[in-house]
Parts: sequence; C-alpha cells; structure tokens
Amino acid sequence: MLQFLQLNKKQSEIAEFGVISGQSVVKFFIKRIGLILLFIYSTIFIAAIDPFVNSKLESWVFAIGGIITVFILLRFFNHLIKYVQFGTASIRFEPNKISVRNKDRNIELNTGNIENSGISLLGNLVLNTQDNKISFPFMLMSEKDREKLLSFFSDLSENRSRMINKTYDFFEALLVAFILAMHIREYIIQAYFIPTGSMEDTLLVGDHLLVEKITYGPIIPGMIFMDKEVRLNCFGIRNVQKNDIIIFRPPNEETKDYIKRCIAVAGDTVHLQNGYVYINGEKIDEPYTKGYTTYDGFREERIEGVVPDGMVVAMGDNRENSSDSRAFGYLPVERIKGRAFILYWNTKQLRNLDFSRYGLIR
Repeated sequence: MLQFLQLNKKQSEIAEFGVISGQSVVKFFIKRIGLILLFIYSTIFIAAIDPFVNSKLESWVFAIGGIITVFILLRFFNHLIKYVQFGTASIRFEPNKISVRNKDRNIELNTGNIENSGISLLGNLVLNTQDNKISFPFMLMSEKDREKLLSFFSDLSENRSRMINKTYDFFEALLVAFILAMHIREYIIQAYFIPTGSMEDTLLVGDHLLVEKITYGPIIPGMIFMDKEVRLNCFGIRNVQKNDIIIFRPPNEETKDYIKRCIAVAGDTVHLQNGYVYINGEKIDEPYTKGYTTYDGFREERIEGVVPDGMVVAMGDNRENSSDSRAFGYLPVERIKGRAFILYWNTKQLRNLDFSRYGLIR
C-alpha cells in the first residue's frame, strides 16, 4: 500500500463519487501517454550522450529509466482497465455501508466488516472484508472528489504518508532537474576544464570555461536507430568563422574533446612558410600565438592547399606544443560541438585574487 487508511465508522454523511468523464478523461490519458514517451525518450537520450555512452553508466541509465518507465506503464494500463470497468460507476458512502454501482453490478460492503483499506501503488482505493473486496479507481476521480473521499478516512500512519509524499516530490524534482540539466548541457551550454597548454597564452592550464552550443546549431546525439550524430544547422545562428575558438572531436577520436582556434574555413588556401600562416596568399596577423607555426614534429603536410567543403583548419595558439590540424588534417564541421564563450574560473589566479582574465573568450 502507498497509504494505509481506516474508515471513520462513526461518520453519518452520505456521499457519492463518480469517475471523470468527457474531456477530463482525454486530458488524463494524453498527459500520461506524454509522460511515458518523455521517459522513454529521456532514457535513450541520456544513455546516448557523454559521459554515459561507452561506459557502465549507460547500462545503469537504461536500467533505472526502464524501471521507472515500466512502473508508469503499469499504472497507465491499470487506469485504462479500471476506466473500462468503472467508467460509468460510482462509489457511495453511507453510515453503515459502502457500495459500488455501475450498469452491470452493485457491490456492497458493511462498514463494520472492513478489515483494511488504503491507496495502492497503482492508484486504486482498496477496501477489504473477509468475503469481499472493492478496488475503485481513485486516480480517475477529480481532485476535489479525491479530497472529499479521503475525509471519510483517517491515515493510520501520517508520518509514513508524509515521508512518502516528500520523497516522491523530491525525487520528481530531482529527476526533472537532471533531465533538464542534461538537455541544457547537450544543446545549450557546457562547462569544460583545460588540462594542457596547447592554447597558451589565451587559455591556461586549470582554466574553467563555458562552451555555448547555440551559434552553430544543436547536435542530436547518436541515439538508438541513428547511424551518427545529426547537427541541426537550421537552428544555428551562423557558420564557423576564422578566429572562433572551438570545441570538437578530431577525426578518429571518439573519447576526447579538443579546444583550438579556427584558422581557415572551406575555400581558403592555406600555406605555412617561415613560421607563419598564409591564408589566400597573405600572411595573417596572429598576436595571440606562442612560438612559430611549422610542420616540425609532424610526419606530413596535411593542410597545404584549398580547404575542402565542410572542413576547417584548427590550430592551438601554442603552436610549438599543440596537436591540431597539422596532425589530424582538416576538421569536419560536423564534429564541432560548440564555441568557447566565457572563462569563469582558474584556481591559481583566484587564490591570487587575479580577475583580469575572467570574462568573454576571444
């Protein structure tokens, strides 16, 4: 039982309660169908995103989401079956008896013979005697009628019921907040930590920053029945531009995110000479760089010539200590997750009360 009740046998009021009908029934079942679809989608979505994919957490997500969805489905089918059985029925309270009436039958219980009663996990009012039982669809009643009906009973364990209600409310709020946070993280903004010096001196080791995912359009993760991630360019503000500091997964890398600066876009001609980058035949001004830009340490010159359609060139600002397009070649635009937006934390500088670098990243 979700709630254990005891009938107030001294009550003298007569009252009759029915099941909701018309538009109220339609709204009731549409709301629950929507809840089922939401949980199924949320389970698949969360299992498909980082940090859950390709880990034991994915199995836990499916397990927990599956358990919750199965429970909601059980309640839904219970409501559906009860509506078929009791759609035209009513439950009537009298001083000495309780009866359920519908077009097919009339069940009566003597109030003196009721041994136990309560609200079940499936949302039914259950009344038991030694010889008979009534299970009436409590959740298919209007809220006003449910409150009135409960006034005929006293709660045998108020503290337990209060704790269950608080736990349910807390769990519901926590679950909604978690699902909402995962969607915000995947589609709007995500926090990152800089572990290497490849972007010095623009970004330093220990920097914490926010990456926004609105500019280039959201990416739907590769969920079940999808071959790969899908970027919704139609919802983006603009395409990737030169000098954007971007977060991405390089080709042949599926577990680590990189952060670099976009140096060239599709159609640009790239050439490295004498430690500098030439775009379309002109040496570009890069005051943010540290060191010279060469192919030293890289096996081949992968980014010489015209940047193909759907590709960009990405390099770290610390040119002598960065694994970038000189190593993995052209970067497919579809692998770009977002644009570095705000620097909000660096532990070392915070301890020194240095706030000079905090703010928008350029």
